Amino acid sequence: MSEHIPRRRTVVPGSPEAVEIMRLTAVVAERLQARHDEINASMNEAIEHSIADLDDPELRDMLHASVEGNIATILHMLRNDIPVDHARPATAATEYAVRLARRKVPATSLRRAYHFGSDDLLAQIFEEVREIDVDPNARLRLLHHLAGWLHSYVDWISRIVLDAYEDERRQIEERSASIAASVVRGVLDDVPGAHQGFAERTGYRLEQQHVAAVMWIAQANLGVDHTERLRSLAGELSRATKSATPLFTAVDRNTAWVWFGRGSHGGELDRTSVQSVLADDPEAGIALGRLGRDITGFRTSHRQAEAARDVASVARTGHQLTAHGDRAVAVVAMLLTDIDALGVWVADVLGPLASATEQAERMRGTLLEFLANGGSYQATAERLLLHRNTVKYRVERAIALRGRPLDSDRLDLELALEVVRLLGDVVLP
Repeated sequence: MSEHIPRRRTVVPGSPEAVEIMRLTAVVAERLQARHDEINASMNEAIEHSIADLDDPELRDMLHASVEGNIATILHMLRNDIPVDHARPATAATEYAVRLARRKVPATSLRRAYHFGSDDLLAQIFEEVREIDVDPNARLRLLHHLAGWLHSYVDWISRIVLDAYEDERRQIEERSASIAASVVRGVLDDVPGAHQGFAERTGYRLEQQHVAAVMWIAQANLGVDHTERLRSLAGELSRATKSATPLFTAVDRNTAWVWFGRGSHGGELDRTSVQSVLADDPEAGIALGRLGRDITGFRTSHRQAEAARDVASVARTGHQLTAHGDRAVAVVAMLLTDIDALGVWVADVLGPLASATEQAERMRGTLLEFLANGGSYQATAERLLLHRNTVKYRVERAIALRGRPLDSDRLDLELALEVVRLLGDVVLP
């Protein structure tokens, strides 16, 4: 459905005054037509004087063609009483908008050109109306009509050219993203020569430290493209972690690969900052690789982020952030080839502790922290903010429930507890 074109202050067709106003409008248009070259030069000067992005001679020539096309269209419509909704945009006007998009000139320059151009033309119209020998009331009504008509025309043509500008900009971005994605995959696959000209084609330097990430929107509607949402989130994460402009590559509609440039001494991403950004988008998830340097680190960090993503995709813990450098994530990622067998092994090691109950979950968490703190009840109590006796009771209860002493298979026990911590009830009976 076409958008409504505003008709503020214009004469209503069929009204008693319409015939006379339309006659006077044609008279004004004829007088303006006689001054076509003068008006054209005046509008070009007004626009060039007010906009700073027109240093390129080719852009100026295209602007002049656009102005001339718009003047010809406006005067033709006014002389022949053609409604704005029957207008056809001048080809030069849309070509100028497309060229601005290709030159990466901001769309505000396009809007301002129509603002200053129409303001100049309105001043020319007012001068002609003043010269007409007509009743003052009719003159005022004619001024209102012409100002309203020009407002409607500028509103209409602005939307036409801005749509052309945005369509071209979108196509440029899609082509650029496709080229960048091809180059990135070439580097990841170690294709000979793929790294040459990498910065020029992607805007991202390989000669620095990197933290790779896989980002996604959980439970996303497959019919909705979340690419821009993820791109925006990557930008927020980059700013929050003081990283260079990230390299962003869409994998599908709700998944993206991202690299955060950390310069020479940036270090790992600050987890608190990452989690703060993610808190504003509860459906977003991110898996991080470790800090890597140069082209080797670029590839390695990405592989680690993919492994962390594998853990996150299986887990039912609800965590938004999974990092390859987190405790046991790297090991658990390698155990995901057979989830059923992993669940059987967890049940064998933990025994009744491998139960999907809140009581078993509390005992597992306390026991894991107890083992991580070297078997210290006091240190565990301080970490968990519990009383020492509570920790002691839970640990003893867990040992009794499992039916085996801690030292009998301590390594397996810790690993099984880490698996359940990371993956949740997906590995529980």
